[in-house]
Amino acid sequence: MESSNGFADFAKKFNAFGNQLGDNIKRVFNESQGPRRAGSSSDDVLGLDAEAFREATIAGNDGGELATYVNEKLVCEAGVDFDSRPMLVFYACRLLNPDIVDYDRLLNLIQFRLDDFVESDYTVVLFAASARYNPSIKWLFTAYRRLGRKYKKNLKALYIVHPLKWVQVLMTTMNAVLSPKFAKKVKWIDTLSELAQAVPINQINIPPEVYQFNATKETEVRVPTHGRPPSRFFGVPLERLMGVRGELGLPAPVADALDYLYTNALEVQDLFRRSPPPPTLQKVRSQYEAAGHVSVTYAVWGEHVAAAVLKTWCRELPQPIIPAHYYELIRQMPDPATQGDAAAAYARDVVLPALADPPCVSLLLAALFGLLRAVADHSSINNMTSARLAAAWAPNFVRSSQPDVDISMCSVTRFSEAPRHSRSSEDDDDDNGVLDLAASARENRPNVVTLVKLMVDQYQTIFKPTLEAAEALTKQQAAVPRKPPRAAAPASDEDIAALVEEMGQAAVVAPPARPVAAKPYVARPVTADDISRRLQAEQEAATRSTGATLAHDDDDDDDVIVIGNFA
Repeated sequence: MESSNGFADFAKKFNAFGNQLGDNIKRVFNESQGPRRAGSSSDDVLGLDAEAFREATIAGNDGGELATYVNEKLVCEAGVDFDSRPMLVFYACRLLNPDIVDYDRLLNLIQFRLDDFVESDYTVVLFAASARYNPSIKWLFTAYRRLGRKYKKNLKALYIVHPLKWVQVLMTTMNAVLSPKFAKKVKWIDTLSELAQAVPINQINIPPEVYQFNATKETEVRVPTHGRPPSRFFGVPLERLMGVRGELGLPAPVADALDYLYTNALEVQDLFRRSPPPPTLQKVRSQYEAAGHVSVTYAVWGEHVAAAVLKTWCRELPQPIIPAHYYELIRQMPDPATQGDAAAAYARDVVLPALADPPCVSLLLAALFGLLRAVADHSSINNMTSARLAAAWAPNFVRSSQPDVDISMCSVTRFSEAPRHSRSSEDDDDDNGVLDLAASARENRPNVVTLVKLMVDQYQTIFKPTLEAAEALTKQQAAVPRKPPRAAAPASDEDIAALVEEMGQAAVVAPPARPVAAKPYVARPVTADDISRRLQAEQEAATRSTGATLAHDDDDDDDVIVIGNFA
């Protein structure tokens, strides 16, 4: 009996402790909802315009230096993960002294930074170790509340690297009490080798402090190669799939996706900003890799799968569509915001010819951006403006051995509205960049996002010469008279060997006695008839549809050329 009473007393005490812990968490959580510092939110001041509040918070009383620090040091972009989702990286080792910095304003700036990414699927990597300054528990609760459903809904994974025990216990408790669903998205990572299994670590700029802490956990960082078996379409050089001048036409993954998206997805909400489950994407890839398989029926999989396959195919090209040695060429482009016509001419006459190496690249870009232009034309319905399309596509066009450079070329967040203080030479020589609020900002010059947005907005101006050249080449080839077929003659062993070498076959087998049911996929060249049919189909679709309109210049209708599906 005494033993039973002792267990009952223990159970009561345990339940009381659990209830007290939950009450304390809710009490602190509710206190964080109470009065805050003036200026902590635009809702605190009645009648304050949200954009005006944003601009005032960014400028602050330091001319925007803290905003620049958050943008470039504290919360950074880091390319895309293995599922084409943009990655954001948060560095706890770069948190500033709370006795000097207003952490209410810091939280607002972090929110502004996230606002450019939360409307699409995204991934966050948090390096939690080596922090010189730790925020208070109350501030963490406030941040947890302020970063509500808007920021958690499309967050697909939160990787917390090198977590401290108290942080892990605190977040686990908060998730259990406040958001059990969000807890499933949190992944605890102990080493950089473990992180490399989850995300492409070579796209993340990891500071020395993190490497030093990681050395206490493991002797070396092991990065998987993620090697794939030989592929028919993915990771294959573009000139092998399309021919050097595009004479083989668009590859099957591109042609299938373009055809389906043109027909079914121009009004789909947030197209190119949603990522399908990885197993689904892998199933579609395996269908393309199956021997004798010609195409994939995306009606089974849906629009977002077709969009993801298209982005994945572009990202996995052995040579990126925009190589690193052309970054500076893009940086020199006139600013489209102030010199629209000059920027379009520069993209048409300088950038596009430079990227056309091999020439089939320009045809691929003309096909891709024709679709992006059609999607942008329906932005009032699908919510995909040219700026959002540029943010979604830019990371799939670049890749180099310098992830920080790639990140700068795909940056979509710029606090350029606030004036910045000039820096002295002494500031430039200061190595303590972690706590330097006057750290120099990147030059606010055009990057790949700027270029992609411009190519969508000025599609006809930039790509019209490319399409006209392709049409002229097709007509020229069609005009060449064909020689009459010669009488069949027995082929010698030398002729067969030369033919095999030319076709790139590994072996020759005797012709079958009966017809073969399935033929290997052979892409069809892009012809002038294809372009005309696509233009006619687009015009007929616009006439039938009451919700879509086709804007064009009444005085120059013949100059509009649309490129789309050619399969």
